[in-house]
Amino acid sequence: MNNLEVITLTKSGLKEAIAENKYWNSTFEPPFSKNKAKWMLENSRAEDDDVFAILGYENHSIIAFVYLVPDVVKGEDGILKKIFWSQRWWVTDKYKETVLSTYVKNISLKECDNQLMIRFLGDNTKAYYEKQPFTKFSIRKRYIIIFSLDYGLLVYKKNSLKKIAPILKLADSSSRRIIAFINKRISSIKNKGITHENVQFIDDDTWSFLEKHCSKDIVPKNMDYINWQISNNQYHVVNHNTDKPDYKCLLGTISEKIYNLNVVVKMDNEIIGFISGFVSENRFMVRYFIATETYYNDCVNIMIKNLIDSKCTILQTENSKLGDYVNSKYSKVYSDVKELVSLIHYDVTSNFENSIMTDQDGNFF
Repeated sequence: MNNLEVITLTKSGLKEAIAENKYWNSTFEPPFSKNKAKWMLENSRAEDDDVFAILGYENHSIIAFVYLVPDVVKGEDGILKKIFWSQRWWVTDKYKETVLSTYVKNISLKECDNQLMIRFLGDNTKAYYEKQPFTKFSIRKRYIIIFSLDYGLLVYKKNSLKKIAPILKLADSSSRRIIAFINKRISSIKNKGITHENVQFIDDDTWSFLEKHCSKDIVPKNMDYINWQISNNQYHVVNHNTDKPDYKCLLGTISEKIYNLNVVVKMDNEIIGFISGFVSENRFMVRYFIATETYYNDCVNIMIKNLIDSKCTILQTENSKLGDYVNSKYSKVYSDVKELVSLIHYDVTSNFENSIMTDQDGNFF
């Protein structure tokens, strides 16, 4: 490793970096877009000396990255604790077999005094965490439901299929249209009086509806927190060539199609549901799906209608009730259900043994 530089990026350090345009002027390769950086600063639960990232550079090219999000959690004892979500841990392929990966990860633990939570244990990090002082909790399922043959996914799984790309693309397009047509009919709203509205932010009325449904979450919420979480200001949408920045970044927040889709559902002007999903290319990742039980089916129908209208063909959720319902009711090509487990460091002195991580906890796409 030549000219290795490891940077601990705090909130105050990020403020200075934005003022100096440090990571977006073609000198240092940026880990995230400037939009994402500004959004990170708006986290009201972050103090100036809180660490946001560990950055490893070689000759100003990024070779390692640990992304952290400061937050507050509530254990089963009801006591609030300041923690850091470990959102991303990455090392370039060139150095994957070296000590660099463990080195930057250990720095991140030290910088947040081991007050770390992991939303889910990934296959490629399992070996590391099994040797570290972390406790497993919140075993749940992740559903990835695919509504077309998905050319991109097929080629990713088996590169040799590129040889018949025209046939696969035609089959993908045809299957997408047919399944969308079937699911649009299934998702038609039959209850009179039900309406839905796409919103950028939630208001007082929506928060009054959500508050009681979020009271048992690991992460305590308020209206400002949710509005920060679902804000579209964190993305850089490329509408024209002139909108395209002259840099690329690790966190996928720059695209022609990237946004949070937020929907308020009402019955005779009374709120009965709230849906929030992250839309990126053809994927719709559920962040919030909260519905009054009486109108649960109608809210799912509205979610599927919005998924179709957004031209997404992949639905991802960790909500078991929602995943099972969509799997049983709607037409699809494939569904993958995987067990997930969360982790918490021994030094976080709250009990989370029987806690369940929800879609809306620690979810910062």
